[in-house]
Order: sequence, then C-alpha cells, then structure tokens
Amino acid sequence: MTQRLHEDEVHIDVGLVRELIRTQLPQLADLEVRLVAAPGTDNVVFRLGDELSVRLPRKPAAVSGLLIEREWLPRLAAHLPLAVPEPLAIGEPSEIYPFPWLVCNWVSGVPLAPGRMNPDDGLVLAEFVLALQSLDTSGGPPIQPGRRAGPVVAYDTTARAALSAARALQATGRVEPELFDEERAASVWAAAVQAPQWQGADVWVHRDFMASNLVTLDGRLNGVLDFGGLAVGDPAGNAMAAFHVFSAADNRSRFRAALNTDDATWARARGWALTQGLEALVYYLDSHPGMVAMARQVIMATLESSD
Repeated sequence: MTQRLHEDEVHIDVGLVRELIRTQLPQLADLEVRLVAAPGTDNVVFRLGDELSVRLPRKPAAVSGLLIEREWLPRLAAHLPLAVPEPLAIGEPSEIYPFPWLVCNWVSGVPLAPGRMNPDDGLVLAEFVLALQSLDTSGGPPIQPGRRAGPVVAYDTTARAALSAARALQATGRVEPELFDEERAASVWAAAVQAPQWQGADVWVHRDFMASNLVTLDGRLNGVLDFGGLAVGDPAGNAMAAFHVFSAADNRSRFRAALNTDDATWARARGWALTQGLEALVYYLDSHPGMVAMARQVIMATLESSD
C-alpha cells in the first residue's frame, strides 16, 4: 500500500492494479506489477513488466491532470527531444477504483536529486523547454486564474498564506531559522507581483520541472515525467526549473541565457518557484521527505542574493 498523503485520496495498492489490469486490459495481465520507489504526490505510479507503467490519480483533484496527459501527450511527444511517458492504453473508472487511469511506456532512468543537475544536462533541458514552447498551442488548456504560470496577482493571496504558514513553522522551531529569511522571501514575491506580466503569445508550460520529474540514464538526462500540470500560459512556468535543478547561481544563469529569459519573466519564475517551495514545505513536512528536500532546495535557490 502507498503512503497516504492527502485526506481525500483513495486506497491504491499492487492488488488493486493487478485487478484493474486483469479486468480491463487482460492482454497485459501476465506482466509483473510493482510500485516505483517514488510513487508521486498526485498520482501513484507502478511498473508493469519492464517496458510499461501504470498511472493512477490519488484524489479527485488529480484527475483533470491525468485527462490532460491522456489527450495531449500523444500529440506532443513525437516533437519533444527527450523521452516522456506516452499513454498507450486507457483504463476506466470501475467499482473498485473511481477514476480513469493510464498505461504508458516506461521512461528509463533514475530521478534527479534536487539541485544536482550538471550544466551540460541543463542545456539539454533548455532545448526540451524551447521545443515544448515552440509547439502549436491551438486548443490547449489555458492556465486557470490562481494557478502557477497564470496571472501572478491572482496567486497573491495563496502565496502570502504560504509565507505565513512557513513563518509559523519557523517560529515553533519545526523549520530551522536559517532556511529562509521572511523579509527576503516577501521581497522576492513582491518583485514577481510587480514585474510586467507576460505580453507575448502563451506557450506550452510543464509547470512542474522539479528534479524528481527528470530522469537520468548513464549519467545523462533521458526523460521528463509528470505532465499533469501541462497547460498554455506564461513561459515563467518553465523557467522555474532553474531553481529546482541547480544549486549554483552561475548554472542558473547559464540555463536562463539558453532560454533567453527576460528580467520580468525571471522575476515571475523566481516568485512561482519560491511559493511552490513554501507550500510544499508546509504541506509535506511530516509525510514526504522527498518533497521537503525539493522545498528546501528551491527556497534557498530563489533567495540567493547573487542571482
């Protein structure tokens, strides 16, 4: 059984997946089912044999992202320069599991550790981002107000609440004082709010290029996972990656240059990344060490004064 992360998540385990495969995709029933080491926060992922994966939403709010993956990854994957989990078969809600689910190809590799991408792979990731942003967005799902990579001001209340909650944890000693400076954090978010908003054409944005969604094989970046946040919006939603994958400011600058990111877009990306880290720190502090490690990396990266 997977660890419970959300109050409204449903029960998912190997036995459930085997039964779903047996009843809906019997041609795959002989393949071994096993839980991956890092099953995800919105979806639980299992390996199915050696070449396939099964992706199941944990909670009702995660279903919309799975449906986006189901619709758009088959259209976009062939135009992207790294491996992505392409849907190959679709599972339907049933009496034993209430949501749609997917069987995808397995993307080989191991997840990147937060802040540990090498500069050369950073350029490979930049090429992926530019390729994604070059694709036709006709009919693509727009960013909803109040979500990352939409209008920054619409996220202001959520961002300030995240900062307040993190400050409260710090005050009780559950978060070390040196992790973040409240005044510095508030100024980073204020800069994002005050930056000119994106005036160009909206582009495809992944919105969740955290290290655990990037996999390396034989020491090189091989694939990108988790397209549940895929949408059409502000390219700052992709530039956020710099704060997730690089600990060194010069590597972030190199990535920024490869994307040709202007000052305003960089300020918005930095603000979005900071709020993502603060929210994850508060929400997963007692339940998900991997997400806490991500939060620490991205908070510290966004608050470095040298960027």
